[in-house]
Amino acid sequence: MKISTSYPYPVLYMNNDDYTDSSFHTTIDVAESFGEVRIAATFELINQEIQRLIEEKQCAYLLHLECGQTSYRNVFPSESKRLEIAIPSNKLRGKVTIHSYIIANEKIATYTNASFNDWFQGLSFTLEKGNIVAIGEAIEMNLFEDNTELLDLPSIVTIRKSLKKEYMEVDIHSDNITIELPEYEYNQYAANSKSRLKNTILAAVIVPSLVYVFSKIPSNREDLEGYTWYQVLEKIFADNQYRLEDVGTDSLSALKAAQLVLRKPYKACFEEIEKISRGDE
Repeated sequence: MKISTSYPYPVLYMNNDDYTDSSFHTTIDVAESFGEVRIAATFELINQEIQRLIEEKQCAYLLHLECGQTSYRNVFPSESKRLEIAIPSNKLRGKVTIHSYIIANEKIATYTNASFNDWFQGLSFTLEKGNIVAIGEAIEMNLFEDNTELLDLPSIVTIRKSLKKEYMEVDIHSDNITIELPEYEYNQYAANSKSRLKNTILAAVIVPSLVYVFSKIPSNREDLEGYTWYQVLEKIFADNQYRLEDVGTDSLSALKAAQLVLRKPYKACFEEIEKISRGDE
């Protein structure tokens, strides 16, 4: 997306002189973690009239995000000086651009500003809904496709049938995490694990198993750190700016850790249920 530098009304922009003693800047930080691109923007505005329009909800801060390879395009408005958003990594690939603006939320008749430069002093303008009022910084980044399906979990988790047990059990004292399901449950899992309910089944079986695993790590670390599954999970967390040793503490609960590793499994689960309820194919 190219920024236009020509408007029929004054625009607050670092590269023009439509305003005096005014500025609009945006700091944009981007991080990738557990299958999401997390974007945090901080807006800094110096102009009383535009600030008042934002406080009155006639204007808003806005991030515009666009990815050419995936055709993803979206806008994220905010009335706060801080905006945080998370986008699934599979929606973005290659070059991604993020632009920051202040836009009109509604039609603003007879807009004027005490900080207009001399050329515009004494004039007023009509701003239509969606018109750009100010332009901040933009960034461009390159994202690479994530090929780590389920973060290597299939390589360290084994699901087996148990003919004797009545309840699901988890064994962590080998190189793989072994989940044992009673016969009926296992047969249903095997028959439906690749069906329209695959994410629901994942949430039902893997989430509680990982919660159990993570709850055992703090008190058994020395006994467990030699196993392959521990080393794989340790690398997964390190690659996503977390520490496995924090799992099971007040800073990162076992339940949250399981959901991070599985990339918001309950959201995917309920999206499946919603589709089936609507009768979607």
